[in-house]
Amino acid sequence: MEGGGSVGRILQACILCTALLAAACQTTKAGPAPQAAARVSGSQTYTVGVDEPSTAEEHFVFGAFFPETIKARPGDTIVFENRSSHDVHTVTFGVKPDRSNAPPNATRAVQANPAVFRSCSTDAEPTPALEACPSAVGHASQPPMPYAGKGYWNSGALQFSAASAPGPKAATVRLAPTIPSGTYPIVCLLHPFMNAQLEVVAGDADRLSPVATSAEGETQVKQAQAGAAAIKEPVDQLPGTTTVAAGWGDKLVSVNRFSPPTASVKVGGTVTWVDRSPYMPHTISFESPLKGPEDPDAFLPAGARPGSGYSGGMAHSGAIGPPPEFPSSSFSLTFTKAGSYTYVCILHPGMVGFVEVKE
Repeated sequence: MEGGGSVGRILQACILCTALLAAACQTTKAGPAPQAAARVSGSQTYTVGVDEPSTAEEHFVFGAFFPETIKARPGDTIVFENRSSHDVHTVTFGVKPDRSNAPPNATRAVQANPAVFRSCSTDAEPTPALEACPSAVGHASQPPMPYAGKGYWNSGALQFSAASAPGPKAATVRLAPTIPSGTYPIVCLLHPFMNAQLEVVAGDADRLSPVATSAEGETQVKQAQAGAAAIKEPVDQLPGTTTVAAGWGDKLVSVNRFSPPTASVKVGGTVTWVDRSPYMPHTISFESPLKGPEDPDAFLPAGARPGSGYSGGMAHSGAIGPPPEFPSSSFSLTFTKAGSYTYVCILHPGMVGFVEVKE
């Protein structure tokens, strides 16, 4: 009887295994692989995040497109949404990833370059000397042409999500039916490490659904957020001065804050601001009438000169940032009168600092 019981248990186990295997086979046959299920046919509209929101306390800029690779067919549409809490971006085709043919952000007169800050779509290739769109098509009065894989296609400055300033907050790129298959770089002209790529596949080739593409972007957002949380605040000081970090970060994330937020000095003391970001420019602006980066004079210094005495009134550093694109990465003032002074970065709304001057 004992041996018979063992045999019975073995037979029951075999029957159970057979049933499980059969169920597994049926599941495999009935359900396609997740990747295959995500593939779609017909024209599609994809949504790509440009940057990502952050809290007022974080004040992050994520210099990335989410996702960084978009696969589409001719005839598809891609909507790029600026999701930043406080920074402008461009969506630009025709510029090489190394930026060797990119128009400069500032003109030779050190003013905001219309070829960068305004929309433009043209068959002409961009150059480092480009300071105006060579075609009337794509200016504010007309929608941009479909992108056919050649020339210069630029959204102009896309306003951030909460901006009150006029201007679009998204750019719609329609891929011309004639665009050849291949890989096309996408850049933000305002942030030198902000790159993505468009992979155009044949009209009958596989590509992911808009939902699956957005899911890839969300995964990349979470990775960027984790990296941003690990960035350390700078604490170094320059000898003989009170030093304030005007932003810091890495090539992906810019922390747009002043550290310390309040600098304390005695009358006759000097405060020096140093841009610690590897790419992001800032301004130090006291009582400035300038409103934002699109202002023609935003990049030009005005008022009290660097290193001069300051007791109130306008002092605007102009754009400071890492060389060689910017003439200086620092700005300083010597405070000659007791009081409380508020300043801002006009390029990044909400980036505010204070100087307390005591006798």
